[in-house]
Amino acid sequence: MDTVTDFAPNRLKTKPTGRHPSNALSAAFLRSAPPGRHADGNGLYLFVQPSGTRSWIQRLVVRGRRRELGLGSVALVPLAEAREKALANRKLAREGGDPLAEKRRAEGIPTFADAASRVLEQKRDGWRGRRHHREWMASLRRYAFPRIGKMPVSEVTSADLLEILTPIWHRKASSARRVRQRLRVVLEWAVAMEYRLDNPCDRIGPVLGPQHDVTEHMRALPHREVAAAIRSVQAAMETGRGSRSSGVHPTGREAAQ
Repeated sequence: MDTVTDFAPNRLKTKPTGRHPSNALSAAFLRSAPPGRHADGNGLYLFVQPSGTRSWIQRLVVRGRRRELGLGSVALVPLAEAREKALANRKLAREGGDPLAEKRRAEGIPTFADAASRVLEQKRDGWRGRRHHREWMASLRRYAFPRIGKMPVSEVTSADLLEILTPIWHRKASSARRVRQRLRVVLEWAVAMEYRLDNPCDRIGPVLGPQHDVTEHMRALPHREVAAAIRSVQAAMETGRGSRSSGVHPTGREAAQ
């Protein structure tokens, strides 16, 4: 488990205040520690649940956001190894990296195409028909997959989305809006799954700018062809009236059909 929710203040009485500790825990304390969180240093905590389960938690600030990482069970990860992991994670975070993202990457982050398939599976039961499902995936295959389909969902950037949407943003306005919404849904799923920290769709609006849907007008006839077109229409109307007057009138049931 990668993240753990904070406990109520009365369960954090073992958390020290003041100067941060360094290698504060001992092997003997690991076996007798009461429920709560017990700081060791470098953001590393021994987390003892009321049931007696003991695991390692590390608290870090990653790119301005507080994160908590699970480093494993005390039964599987000894104190010395937990300290090594905590120190490596802290160095990575101080350099601007994301230890949680690195862990997810090691576990295998899905491509954008795989993520889209998972999102569709989750949404399928909420749709009335299969048509919406086909259209949803078809639009991503046509516009998004050639650019980002094989890319890890964690690596998709706002620049990638602009490359997808800019060519169609004004030329095919309604299609572009649908594609953008579907991109947003897939990337929001990736945020929820903690494969990434943000949704790049949130940053592309000002660059794309407002849309003005293009209205397609019928081709105008040249002036010299207007009279002939009117005569053709009139002749067709006369032919229709003549066929109705010369034919047999249908019965009420036939007319209804």
